[in-house]
Amino acid sequence: MIFNPTKKYNIILSKNSFHKNTYTMLSLYWKSEEKVFAWCALAALLILSLLAVVTALAINEWYKHFYNAIQELDAHKFYSLVVVFLAIISFSVVRSVLITYLVDVFALRWRKWLTNHYLSAWIVKSTKPDQIEQCVDNPDQRIAEDINKFTFETIDLACGLIYTLASVVSFSVVLIGISGDVSLWAITIPAYMFWAAIFYALLGTYISQKIGFKLVSLSNNQQRSEADLRYFLIRFRDSSKLHSTDTRRHCEKESISEKLDISLANTRRTIRVKMRLSLFTESYSQLSLIFSSLLAVPRFFAGSIMFGDVMQINSAFGNLCENLSWFINAYHRLADWKATTDRLISFDGALARSSDINKGGCRASNCICRLIQISSPHQKARS
Repeated sequence: MIFNPTKKYNIILSKNSFHKNTYTMLSLYWKSEEKVFAWCALAALLILSLLAVVTALAINEWYKHFYNAIQELDAHKFYSLVVVFLAIISFSVVRSVLITYLVDVFALRWRKWLTNHYLSAWIVKSTKPDQIEQCVDNPDQRIAEDINKFTFETIDLACGLIYTLASVVSFSVVLIGISGDVSLWAITIPAYMFWAAIFYALLGTYISQKIGFKLVSLSNNQQRSEADLRYFLIRFRDSSKLHSTDTRRHCEKESISEKLDISLANTRRTIRVKMRLSLFTESYSQLSLIFSSLLAVPRFFAGSIMFGDVMQINSAFGNLCENLSWFINAYHRLADWKATTDRLISFDGALARSSDINKGGCRASNCICRLIQISSPHQKARS
């Protein structure tokens, strides 16, 4: 088998999906010599994320009693609830500090292990490390930058997703229990606030996806163009002595400027998409506040619920919409994470393919050696 250094291999092998390749890359650390720490840290992050949901539920219940105390002019209950609020907030602050510290330490240790893993595969195990650069662009960036982004963003986004899923379930139960029924055109809709939150969040998710779906490809292109620009700058620095004439230097400057223009053009396209997406997400977030109040206050004016119930409904509605809209709020980060993961998958695939080629070459060499040894004249003489 002959290795073709000019061939650019696809980011994802045809037989594997993105999800399968990502899972394979994620599982490396959890099956390594640091698997005990990895699983313990994962369990701790899970517990801390669920405790955040418990805190949010406690504050939601607190809203009801606090504003009911104001409506009832109950000063003793009011000040007692202030103390309760301070206790909840203190617990929340400690939990937040712990999870921030654990995420950073976890990402740091994972990055160290994964970097050493790829350095070993690229520099030590590969017989021709220079050929990897012909398969994928800028392997140095993938090790120095992409691994750092991948480890931290994977952990942070995973914690956010765990919190989101638990919050959706919890606040759905709360909102179903307190929202009541409403009659619309002689049709009774049970738990109408819950269904309103579902509709509002799904509509927002659909629109945001339509606006920002190009961000994944733009982010990938941006990383590639920035890496190309850096490569040309490093190449000029390392070979500056060869560019002794003004003409050569002018040509190098034009080449670097061309790479810069490509990067800036992609950045401008990204800015336009992000501006449209931010315009929608900010409007969506602000309108949710008045939307829930407009749906809840008719029952308050009818005397069916107290003011504290309205505030609890608003809080539960806001939490449910916010968590159902997690995809909207995290769209920028998810796009960057997807692009970074694609680059690491392509790097991993190139290393694996190069390793297979090297093994195939070794097997072929061994076969040739054995054939030569079999046909040796000394063996013929002995036979």
